[in-house]
Amino acid sequence: MNKNYIWTLPTRVFHSSFVLLIVICYLTGDDDTILIHAISGYLLLVTLFFRFGWGFFGPKYSKFKDFALDTKKAKEFAKNIFSPKEFYNGHNPLASYVMISMLIVVTIIIFTGSLTYGSQEAKGFFGFLEKIKTYKHIHEFFANFLYLLIFLHLSGIAMDRLLHKENQTLKSIINGFKYGKEKIEVRLNIFQKLYAFLFLIIFFSFLIYLIVDKTNPFIY
Repeated sequence: MNKNYIWTLPTRVFHSSFVLLIVICYLTGDDDTILIHAISGYLLLVTLFFRFGWGFFGPKYSKFKDFALDTKKAKEFAKNIFSPKEFYNGHNPLASYVMISMLIVVTIIIFTGSLTYGSQEAKGFFGFLEKIKTYKHIHEFFANFLYLLIFLHLSGIAMDRLLHKENQTLKSIINGFKYGKEKIEVRLNIFQKLYAFLFLIIFFSFLIYLIVDKTNPFIY
């Protein structure tokens, strides 16, 4: 088995940031923590912009075109999931569907969250909206749907850990390395490095802006 570098640092930083911000959003949202909830939601939007761009301009296995979204492959993978031969260097078919679904659902959650924040708190871009609970109900529906997707994602990781332990998929999320029969090593080009660095600056600049500027239109 070859030790292959599959997930580059920007991909792993995105994953960690995405998870952390979702956890913060889950733990906040009541009257005392609504500002933290809103700030975390907008920061999630920055990570989404990065990931959508990374899906087109990023390295192999991070690009959307590398996602195994073919229905025949998905059926074949599900049918032979217990076989040790079922191995994908990047996302397997089921993981591909879950990943794409999560990106879309989180985008909807952020938008409906902005509508809810404007309607309930009379603040932000949608502060002009009437105070009705429809937006909140839609926001909570997709938030609950996201929890289902997260459960499926974690179940997939656990199953891969049990059935294909030798691939070390779980560790690859942290160190970037997976084990496989082929010898592969993903490297970033200068454009990808600059793209990732630019979004890192945007992320922290936006965070400081949201916290420091008490007149910003996103929160106030």
